[in-house]
Amino acid sequence: MKDPEAFMSDSVLSCENYVSADILRNLKLFSDIVKPLRINLFSVDGFNLGNVNELITSEEAKKYSITSMVEMCKTVGVKFDLIDFKQTIKDAIISAKFDTHILISRKTLEEDSIENLKRKLSELRNEYEIIAVKTDDIKVLKWAAHDRRVDYITVDLISSNLQIDKALCSLMKQHNKCFELILSPLLLSDNKGISVAIRSGKKIFKLISSTNTQFILTMKPESCYKLRNGIQIRYLAQLLDIPFNRSKMSVFDNQLLIALKNAMKLDKSNLVNGIKEDS
Repeated sequence: MKDPEAFMSDSVLSCENYVSADILRNLKLFSDIVKPLRINLFSVDGFNLGNVNELITSEEAKKYSITSMVEMCKTVGVKFDLIDFKQTIKDAIISAKFDTHILISRKTLEEDSIENLKRKLSELRNEYEIIAVKTDDIKVLKWAAHDRRVDYITVDLISSNLQIDKALCSLMKQHNKCFELILSPLLLSDNKGISVAIRSGKKIFKLISSTNTQFILTMKPESCYKLRNGIQIRYLAQLLDIPFNRSKMSVFDNQLLIALKNAMKLDKSNLVNGIKEDS
């Protein structure tokens, strides 16, 4: 039986899945803020695998226990079951007293046509662990929902032309994709902007909920000071009628599982899921 203290720690693991690379310029400030917040998983937008590897091998990054998903997988050892692997990494983070910070390479594509999106996806093949698509064109979104290279469809709650319908939600569900909801507009000082974000968010979550489609939550912080942990994000999401008990997987587990699956695919020593060449 799992230790009660470990179980409670498990429930507060956090991910910020839309981080600007600028946030990592001051690693000391970054570390000082994320440690007490217990945020351990970060998808860095615009950072490819090469950028991540270059950063984590620097002396400063080592000092602050910053690593990559591939290196974390090597540390905990090979697991053949993805769910078991996910729990092993969670346990390792908890055992390290939340002192490990895992960086994931990510690219958000904001293309206005299917052809442009196809071209970009071909150009970026094997460079990023996470690919997200952000556009107001419903045709592009529906095409992206089919494509195996796309992980998330990112939703800006204050977009004036946002088009999400039940058919798109059903496609996302069918192809095991996640919606990524950006919650930072809920903290705007502009009351009108907050009202728009709440109305839009409630409508979107109602569609997502009706099809039981997966979703993840992010703040898309502009600075270290705007980072929020999973518990804070889940309380904020209640403004969109997202029940607290429905949002637990959306602030860490869903992101970790997708990142793990993609990291294993991109590892050159990986033959098929979980089976590696002998070194």
